[in-house]
Amino acid sequence: MDNSDVVRILDQTADLLEILDEDVFKVRSYRRAAESVRGLAQDLSSIREGEGLQSIPGIGKSLAGKIAELLDTGRMGYHEELKAQVPEGLPTMLRVPGMGPKKVALVWKERGIRDVDELEAAAQAGELRDLKGMGAKTEEKILKGIGLYRQGAERALLGDVLPVAERIVEELRRLPETIEVAYAGSTRRMKETVGDLDVLATSQAPEVVMEAFRALPDIREIILAGDTKTSALLDIGRQVDLRVVLPESFGAALQYFTGSQAHNIALRERARKMGLTVNEYAVSKLTESGEEGERVAGATEEEVYAALGLPLIPPELREDHGEIRAAEAGELPALLELADIRCDLQMHSEWSDGSHPIAQMAEACMALGYEYMAISDHSQSLQVARGLQPGRLAAQRVEIDELNATLADTGSSFRVLASCEVDILSDGSLDYTAEQLAGLDIVLASLHQGFTDDRARMTNRALKAITSGRIDVLCHPTGRLLLAREGYPIDIEAIIEAAAEHDVALEVNAFPERLDLCDTHVRLAIERGVKISINTDAHRAEHLGFMRYGVATARRGWATRDDVINTWPRETLMDWVRSRRERFG
Repeated sequence: MDNSDVVRILDQTADLLEILDEDVFKVRSYRRAAESVRGLAQDLSSIREGEGLQSIPGIGKSLAGKIAELLDTGRMGYHEELKAQVPEGLPTMLRVPGMGPKKVALVWKERGIRDVDELEAAAQAGELRDLKGMGAKTEEKILKGIGLYRQGAERALLGDVLPVAERIVEELRRLPETIEVAYAGSTRRMKETVGDLDVLATSQAPEVVMEAFRALPDIREIILAGDTKTSALLDIGRQVDLRVVLPESFGAALQYFTGSQAHNIALRERARKMGLTVNEYAVSKLTESGEEGERVAGATEEEVYAALGLPLIPPELREDHGEIRAAEAGELPALLELADIRCDLQMHSEWSDGSHPIAQMAEACMALGYEYMAISDHSQSLQVARGLQPGRLAAQRVEIDELNATLADTGSSFRVLASCEVDILSDGSLDYTAEQLAGLDIVLASLHQGFTDDRARMTNRALKAITSGRIDVLCHPTGRLLLAREGYPIDIEAIIEAAAEHDVALEVNAFPERLDLCDTHVRLAIERGVKISINTDAHRAEHLGFMRYGVATARRGWATRDDVINTWPRETLMDWVRSRRERFG
């Protein structure tokens, strides 16, 4: 059991205590413990063997004993006792966006609602609106939340599936019996959410590969066990299918199972016009009777596309959004690569709601090969995130300057930029004065409040910030949280037009729960001449690795390195900031 599992159980225990209306201080103690464990850089088992669990802030003797029980047995007796006191479906209701412990307790105690289905029926029947603190709008939000919950039950975040896919492929590649192994499907196309996972392999001994696959630690349950195909349930709740194919069909199978369906249909139509047929086994000639004839290609994807008169189309573009026409015309973009990224411009330190000091974040960025970074802690109005009052912002700048001096003294060219994720307030004004903003190397701005405002008001707030001339990047422009919260109502086309006019970059937030802007908005922004900034929004050093998800989203939006400011040398970025402030400030 790792740290994340312990955090989950501690959070669930706090939720159950709140549902059962237990002592508020006990609830807070579990919440505080969960937060402390969430912020740990070290594995709990290592801390237990070293300084001991009670060395962790917020964890006393009693909680240390319960965490030790979790580490030893994989369960916590107290958590099980609490679960037994509520209907089985009640904890699941907490996964519905907008249904916190207090609301779950209310509908259970006042209406006898015990699961998500009963909650949905009651909301549809208008049976919740007369409960304290609820109304017709609350019912509407609950129904939207249930829709998101059901979507989440059918799909998972790319950030959850991709690491599992990579582990499976890595383990199978180690087998002497495998020739080639790859994951496919929407995971390979790097879609923001993923349904089931497809894995393909070639081998002369498929039974050995299947046996090894079924024994992998990520596999929870075997659904179907065959000679050349196994279907299983992963620990993360998604299904995975492994197919072992002949080496001469690997490319055709990889292309077919990568999809998308719309892309494959378009390829099949193209093939038919060329007197060919394409499927998961090969590209073949069509006979006069319309039957599959002589085999033309299939061993590699390059071979498959070449047989259809096309260059290899990157998986991220295979959505039938014009990529086949562009490939035919020789106009496929040279897509952005992760190696093109020189910096990360949005991350948080322990000055606000991050877990690590600035120096540690800098070390992690240098380890990734970056040339510079920006620290962009929250501004003063976001008190829940320990937003920086002007005095603390000035003190942080002193620390950044001292760190840069130390780096220079050691001969390092790496630099830390002073930035801030400035709140756009309810009237569209910014959370710091013009003078305070001018003292920052680069200014990021975000909407963090007033999500219930209507579309016109939300849009106008963002437009006022963009046209102020005082911000350089608008962060996570729609505010969505994948599978958890829809974006706030905003006219994204108006935002893109204003960003183009005032030379403000729009962010692709690479945090797996956000990926905001989405791929279609990235493409629209690029077409309108808007610059893109890809940042991780890291709150821990390890979050900096999320950059690959942002790059993938930008690639899906047809972005090249020239479209993304994170590919610029530091001097180029600073010249751009100075230039746009002179023009618009």
